Amino acid sequence: MFAIEVSRLARNGCDWHTLIEFCGLVGAAIVDEDGIYEPRHPNDRLLLGMKGTMSELKLSLLRARSMEALKQKARRGELFFTVAVGYVKVGCDKIERDPDLRVREAIGLVFTRFAEMQSIRQVFLSLRSDQIALPYINPRISGQQQVLWKPPVYTTVSNLLTNPVYAGAYAFGRTGSRKIIENGRKRIVRGRRKARSDWAVLLVDHHEGYLPWADFERNQRLITDNANGKGMMVRGPVRKGEALLAGLLRCSHCGRPAACCP
Repeated sequence: MFAIEVSRLARNGCDWHTLIEFCGLVGAAIVDEDGIYEPRHPNDRLLLGMKGTMSELKLSLLRARSMEALKQKARRGELFFTVAVGYVKVGCDKIERDPDLRVREAIGLVFTRFAEMQSIRQVFLSLRSDQIALPYINPRISGQQQVLWKPPVYTTVSNLLTNPVYAGAYAFGRTGSRKIIENGRKRIVRGRRKARSDWAVLLVDHHEGYLPWADFERNQRLITDNANGKGMMVRGPVRKGEALLAGLLRCSHCGRPAACCP
């Protein structure tokens, strides 16, 4: 097996030693610009193992330095991998509200209706009933950010209402990953949402938002209280019991509070 620098193959210690073991098993030699190695010989195996360990350490240091540089930029509120719909990137480290009036009004309408209905599902149903399209960005389209339009779906409405960027805040580290063993192999599960206390960075009043931060926090409390899948951990919406009408009376057709329904 020929390589310009054999240690460059040692991206992972387990894979590297598996390669050395296989070459020794079939009697194959490993050749690079420094010499010829016989994996069957103990001294050559020792040398290859040390070179692989040093290479893996070097890669780990480079990766750690790169991650720390990204974190430092995130702490300044200047790191943007993607820009949320409703915002455009200005320069290399700033964002502003989209100059397109249609985009701004569509996003603002979602927050206005949630303030009236106080339910993600009711906002979603009202937008679908009124046939109001919402803007979105297709992440599969590379290059310049292009705003597209589609009928609202529940996930889109939920993401708009729970993303702190629309309250003028910069957040980094909202999601994470964890490693699991599946069918005897390591698998990385990405996109796991973290609690706000575990976010790496949260900078309030970072840019112009679509609603004040205080209103955003109130909305998050309402969304949490409306959850039904967490048992007794949350209050949940009013559904049964003696205080059935303790909440707002709503129209069965549009979902708005009865006082606001024509």
